Amino acid sequence: MAPPTLPQALLDALAVDPAQPLITWVSEGGQRSELSVRTFENNVAKAANLLQDEAGAGSRVVLRLPPHWQTAVWLGACAAVGAIAWLDGDDADPRVEAVVLGPGATASTAAPLTLATSLHPFGMPFTTALPAGVLDAAVEVRAHGDRFTAYEPPSATTPWLVDGDLEQTQAGALDVARDLAAELGIADGARVLLRSTRTSTDARTAVAILALPLATGGSVVLLTDPGADA
Repeated sequence: MAPPTLPQALLDALAVDPAQPLITWVSEGGQRSELSVRTFENNVAKAANLLQDEAGAGSRVVLRLPPHWQTAVWLGACAAVGAIAWLDGDDADPRVEAVVLGPGATASTAAPLTLATSLHPFGMPFTTALPAGVLDAAVEVRAHGDRFTAYEPPSATTPWLVDGDLEQTQAGALDVARDLAAELGIADGARVLLRSTRTSTDARTAVAILALPLATGGSVVLLTDPGADA
């Protein structure tokens, strides 16, 4: 039976083989990070504990991040909490409880919580001070536990993703990922190369870097080096 939610799909992958790669990120200058299922789940748990304390189920979390392994972590954290990852969101919207920014846009926002990530290959914090009102995500997550239990566990119909007019539930995202795998002939357990040079993450990319490997029991290699030979 197919898992109904992204957190359950992640737990299923953990039970099969926690050491299996889940997402590998490769960028310019030979930068490379590979996260096993266990390492990814650990990162998601810390970020989810932070979001649950600051945002909570049903709230919107604006993610202004490029395709990256850390983007997949925040997408997973939103799913675990039952929060909505709003990819093109307005931080002034009263439904927004948190905003996560990349290193190129670290100004404070109108949201109650503004986090910034350096997108360092190994998740390290910024080496320079951030503006007032902006917290370093790498520092903040360290204070949170590496095991997560949702106060309000998400269901298959829990909204997970908003991008423009598109809204996807957790089960809907997994269904889209399975349909994509069938369309492209991706076998269960396959390792899939995903090339993206975008500066922002859209819904299709979000599904590809998180829901796809979880739906197929495989892994993705996220290649963001524009000069690389795929």
